[in-house]
Parts: sequence; C-alpha cells; structure tokens
Amino acid sequence: MTGLVEIKRGKTLLFAGVAVLGLFLVQVFAGKVGGLVANLFTYEQFDFYNLYAWISIHHFIQMIVALILLAALSKLLKADFGFSLGDRKKGTKYLAVFLGVFAIFTLITHVLMYIYNQLPAYDFPLNSGNIMGTLGFQLFLSGTSEEILFRALPVTVLIYVFGRSVK
Repeated sequence: MTGLVEIKRGKTLLFAGVAVLGLFLVQVFAGKVGGLVANLFTYEQFDFYNLYAWISIHHFIQMIVALILLAALSKLLKADFGFSLGDRKKGTKYLAVFLGVFAIFTLITHVLMYIYNQLPAYDFPLNSGNIMGTLGFQLFLSGTSEEILFRALPVTVLIYVFGRSVK
C-alpha cells in the first residue's frame, strides 16, 4: 500500500512542477505581451515624462491576458477564482477603517517630512496630469492586474493541483 501512496505523491509532485512552470511561463508571457502592445504607441503628447501611460497599457494588457486564461480555466477546471463580492457590509467597514488609518498615517508622515524639510524632490512637475495619471495607474491598474496574474491565478491553480489540504 505504501508503494501506491508514493507513486501517487510522485505524480502529484510532477503535476505540481508542471503547473508551477506553466504559471511562471504564463506570467512572463503576459508581461511580454503587455510590453509589446504598450510599445506600439507614443505617449509624449500627454505623458511627457513617461510616468504612467506606458506602464498603464502594459498592466492593462497583462490583466486582459490573465482574465482570458482565468475564464478558460474556470470553464475547463470548474475552478472558482474568488471574484465574488462577499459580505459587502463587512467589506465596507474594513475598507473605511483602513482608509481612515492610512489617511491619518499619511498626513502625519507628510507633516513630519514638511517640518524636517524631508519632502521628496521629483524629476517632473507635479501638475494635475502627472498626478492623476500616476494615481490612476497606482490605484486602479497596478494592484488589480497583479492580484489577478500573480495571486488569483497561481493560488487557484495550486489549490486545484494539491487539493484543499496539503500534507
């Protein structure tokens, strides 16, 4: 009986190795495709300092590649990638607490940096276009793209490979 368990464990580890390699290749591929598409455009007219436009297109395309793969795997494996809303009331409460604490921390940090003359200097002007473009990327594309490609996809695939409990 021990021999059968060892064979099954060996097959699972081989399957897991193939899955990890496949995940890595998908992540590299998504990043490369995002870069190739982003390189097709010029952004100097509205992003003169190359702060946000190229990386925004890159992350958007990377996210689309990951979502296409998630949709295919969801149908093929009947996998749940965890994109449900959950408990809205509790989520809203946690979000409000986080935003409050983060806002207070950020305000205190910046006041202290101002008092001690430690505010950062930037190589570009802090105009509305640069600020809104950079914040738009950071708040809406960066985390969203990375959560899908580097967390939802690998975690769900690895749970599928190993099962719910890994011993």
